[in-house]
Formats: sequence, C-alpha cells, structure tokens
Amino acid sequence: MLPTRPSLPHFSFSQIRSADVLKELQNLDPYKSAGLDNLDPFFLKNYLPKLLPPLLLACSTSLSCRLRFPKIGKQLRSSPSSKGGGDTLDPNCYRPISILPCLSKVFESQVNKQITDHFKSHHTFSAMQSGFRAGHGCTSATLKVLNDILTAIDKKHYCAAVFIDLAKAFDSVNHHILIGRLDSLGFSNDCLAWFTNYFSDRVQCVKSEGLLSGPLAVSMGVPQGSILGPTLFSVYINEVALAAGESLIHLYADDIILYTSGPSLDTVLTTLQASFNAIQLSFRGLQLLLNTSTTKCMLFNQSLPAPARLSNITTLDGSDLEYVDKYLGVWLDCKLSFQTHIKHLQSKVKSRIGFLFRNKASFTHAAKHTLVKLTILPILDFGDVIYKIASNTLLNKLDAVYHSAIRFVTKAPYNILPTIATCTLSLAGPRFILVAKPTGSMSSTRPC
Repeated sequence: MLPTRPSLPHFSFSQIRSADVLKELQNLDPYKSAGLDNLDPFFLKNYLPKLLPPLLLACSTSLSCRLRFPKIGKQLRSSPSSKGGGDTLDPNCYRPISILPCLSKVFESQVNKQITDHFKSHHTFSAMQSGFRAGHGCTSATLKVLNDILTAIDKKHYCAAVFIDLAKAFDSVNHHILIGRLDSLGFSNDCLAWFTNYFSDRVQCVKSEGLLSGPLAVSMGVPQGSILGPTLFSVYINEVALAAGESLIHLYADDIILYTSGPSLDTVLTTLQASFNAIQLSFRGLQLLLNTSTTKCMLFNQSLPAPARLSNITTLDGSDLEYVDKYLGVWLDCKLSFQTHIKHLQSKVKSRIGFLFRNKASFTHAAKHTLVKLTILPILDFGDVIYKIASNTLLNKLDAVYHSAIRFVTKAPYNILPTIATCTLSLAGPRFILVAKPTGSMSSTRPC
C-alpha cells in the first residue's frame, strides 16, 4: 500500500474588504508618476469617495468571478537608469526603473496581503530566507551569518563561504515552474487560474528622453516594481535552501551566501564545493543563471595560520571563483576586523561632508540639520550593530567624520567636540546624537 501524501494547507482567495482598498488608495504617493494608463495618483486620492465602490467591485470580481487580472495592469513602463561608470552606450550599464499603473498596485496589494498572511501562518518560507519578509532585513540576515562565522572562529575552526549572485534573477522566473510551486503549496484551482492570467499577455514599453517605444511581450520574470513580484520570487527560490546539504545557507532575495566550517581546511573546502555544486543544479532546475563574474568566495581565519595555497572553489562549467570581501552592503574581511568596511564608510561620508562644507553658504541652519540627517546619518546607521565590534582605533575614525558633520550644522570650533547628552540630531533613536562639549570631557558618539 502506497503511503498517503500529507494534506497541504489549502489556500483560496477571501472576500476583499472595502476598508483595505480604501487604506491602499489613501497610502498612494500623490507625487509618483502615472503608468501607461495615465491615471495620476493625485487624481485617485482626490476622488476616493466616487472611485472606491467601482474599484472594490472590480477587485472582488477579479478574484471571485472572472479570475482575471485587469489588462491595463499588465502594461509596464520602464525607464533606463545608469548604474554609474562604464560605457554609456552599453545597455548592461543601466538598470530598469519600472512604473506600473497605480490601480494595478491597489489590486496586487489585496492579493499580496492574503497570500503573505497564509505563508506566515503556515511557516511556508525557510528560516534561512530573509528577503521581503516582515521583521527581517539586511542587518538581521548579516547578523545571523556573522554569528555563525564568529562561533566557528571561537572554536578555532576554519570557515569558508561562497557569495552567490544570480544574473537577472527576477527577470528569469519561469511562470510554469512558479505556478507549479503555488500548486504544491495548496493553492486552489481558481487561484492558480488567476495567477496564470496575471502572468499572461504582459507587455513592456521603454521611455527614454521623452520617447516611448512600442510594446514588447514579456513571457518570463516577475514584474519588477510590482507588489506581488518580491513575494512570488521568494516562493520561487525558497526550496533552494534544501540543496545546501552539510553547509549552511542564507538567502536575501537573489543574494545568497553558502558557508561551512570545521577544524580541517581541506574538509571545509570539499564540503563547500559539494554544496555549491548541488545549489547550482538547483538553479538549473529553476532556469536561473549563475553570474560567475560576481559570485565570490572567502576564507575566514582570525587566528589560524593562512594556507600557502588555497584550493579553488569552481562552478559547474569549470570557472574558478575569486576571493573577495562583501556581503549585503557590509564589507567583510577574512579577519572580521571591519577595516575595509569602515574605510569605505569614512570615504563615503567624507566626500558628502566636503560637498556640504563647500556649499554651506547656501543652506539655512534648518536645512543643514535636515541634510545631515538625510545624507550622512543613514550611512553610519546602516549595519551599525554589525560593525560596532571593530576596534576602537577604527571606530574613532568614524567619530571624526561624524564630528565634522556636526560642526557643519553647529559651526562649532575644532576645540569643541560633540558627545552624548541630548537627542537633538537623531535619525533612528539615540545612537547618533548632537551636543557640544569642550575637549577633554568627550565621550564616544559611535553607535551604542
């Protein structure tokens, strides 16, 4: 007798509430550009009372009767934005900025809320998946990985990692595979029919220098700039974590780190290579392409002797991976000193402060205060709980540039230094704050 398949949590669309549609309409940014439907968000917000009943009816009918996504919502306008540097005539040096019709986002938000609530209640996503999930982010993902690495180092173990990057991952999603994934998660036939229609007959136009191209059919990928796109991509890539084998893995959207540790370097690298091979096969099954030029590896060994020659980690096509030091916006070096990261932060902040000082005559005091909060503090604030373990010598370098930013606002002389006392210049709590105090009685202004 064949074993019975365990019952899957069933999902079907529920009734859309008027309050949810109203909330989404009220949250529209009136200054955002209109999509190809030319319906301006400002117009929609100003005519809410008259627009709400027909919109509610359209949303409800889409999910319960017609099982179709509005055709106008499938029309995407994309504009090229330079990545900075490179050949301006090379299309690869640009990233697409996508603009969908506002009503499309209203429709999608109702569906996205229902499926994310379902996924959360049934613990659908892997614990190793941090992308596009409430309560998760770059910082929490990096902290998890860093804690595992530091634990291995404390045991006097070697730890090696592969930082995996995928080429155009969101644009490479196969719709048939994704619908199959939703089916395996217990989505009803009506839901599957709706999502099949959602992906069908999509077109994209490109607008550049005031000119709009003709429509081009889009047969692959999840719509970038959409509400559903990130959630559906997370569903698509979720089971990749199962292929990690004896190694550990963490996913943040299409940024993936694969890592393992142990007392023997040869064993560590052999295990990592086997897991990397399995992950690549998993990608091939999803029709995702590994970006070999940006997939890197690293060996962490704070106190252990560095090997004379490292065995290469290779891709399935035989390419050797280069050893580097960056993960999710935080520069990691093999000794976890954060010297590279802090040097990068220092350089970035210095260039911005230099620009502000050169143009200080153009700003009022209030404008200076706002500029520092918006352009300087976010740089120092991002990932501060991660790099705070760096040495005092390195952290003092950040103190110096931070003091320069405060002097830009206060015009304080160089014999007056800021210290922690009152929260008058704070971005996200009492971590970076402003008050002047004479030299000699300064306490640290670094993240606390």
